[in-house]
Amino acid sequence: MKRVAIVSFLYASIFLAGYTSSHIGWDSPELSAYRNALERLTGRTVVGNYNVIIASSAGEFSRLSRLGYWFVAATHGETIYLQPLSLIPDLARTLAHEMSHIFFQRFNLPYWLEEGFVCTVTGEWVGREEPLLENIEELDHAGMDFMTYRAYSFTCWRRVGELLRQHGFNELVSRFVTAQ
Repeated sequence: MKRVAIVSFLYASIFLAGYTSSHIGWDSPELSAYRNALERLTGRTVVGNYNVIIASSAGEFSRLSRLGYWFVAATHGETIYLQPLSLIPDLARTLAHEMSHIFFQRFNLPYWLEEGFVCTVTGEWVGREEPLLENIEELDHAGMDFMTYRAYSFTCWRRVGELLRQHGFNELVSRFVTAQ
């Protein structure tokens, strides 16, 4: 049901040059569980509306987002780029994932920590397994292939989970922002 409501909203948007442009906000009812998880994690009120660009093909997504065709979504600034909706298995979770990246970018965290926080909010790795990578704090995610990036994201989530069992969100932010 969540997918139907969000898809209906996004399809009701303006069509431009092959892709669809729309907006989405944290106030969307389909995102309330993710917004609540983000607020619980950070202790902050979460608000915001973002531009959404839905590509008409994987090639167009790669051109617009400047990322590999295998990414499902991406952000640049406060704009979210999505693959064609038929390629996104869980639209609400994907939007929450990207919106969480936008939220966490204000803290200027190392990317591995940001990705781990985002995956904690969305719960996308719960009940799943991927290989664990060594030294994720030192890895550059930008040039990774699909399978390596999956393992990277999973490892970030696991590492952040370990850290959150020992430290609060604000302590981790202070610790890693000053360490950069």
